[in-house]
Amino acid sequence: MKTKFEFHFLGILIIIGGICMLIATILHPILVNPYDGETAFRGFSHSPFWMWDHILMLVGTVLWLLGLAGSRSFHSQGMIATRMGSSLFYISLGLWILTLTAELTVLPLLGEEVLLSSNSSLFNVWVSTFSYLLLSGYFAVACGWLGIFFYGWGIRSSFSAIFQKGALYSGGIGFIGVLLTCLSFKIGYVVIPITSAFPYIWSMWLGWKMLRVNE
Repeated sequence: MKTKFEFHFLGILIIIGGICMLIATILHPILVNPYDGETAFRGFSHSPFWMWDHILMLVGTVLWLLGLAGSRSFHSQGMIATRMGSSLFYISLGLWILTLTAELTVLPLLGEEVLLSSNSSLFNVWVSTFSYLLLSGYFAVACGWLGIFFYGWGIRSSFSAIFQKGALYSGGIGFIGVLLTCLSFKIGYVVIPITSAFPYIWSMWLGWKMLRVNE
């Protein structure tokens, strides 16, 4: 069983990480279709914050997911579902690190060469790389929302039904939102922000609860 200090520390990770992710998302170009390379490249080439928002997203995502993965003993009955949820957060973390580090290195380097030489072959490589990274980002998001869904499945009965059902339903809604977006990327501009808001808010609620632990 973790101590009060450990719960407070994990709660701080979740809240600070979540705030960093929100700011980075606001700064990031609005891109949802991995097969629309021209729009993506325009967003990249005209973004004054590409490097900074991806650094902020990387830091925020690492803090947020580590906090969520480590919070298992705060609310868990030791069920398999909760262990699955924690494992999904670690899978999401690995995917995010691979995706965001590539967006901080490969895409900017290739993009600069495309802008300087207008080489169509390099442009196609940039587009292909972007497509792969954005799609892997969707898998990372899906794993995160599924993790919250499984947490809801295994929360102890001492927590309120709203808290428990909130994790279960919000995680499910977030996961379904990713699936719907992958079926039709045009609706992603609306579906992703709406469906992702619910599990995101629940995660911040979890962090706040962990900060209020007194024993």
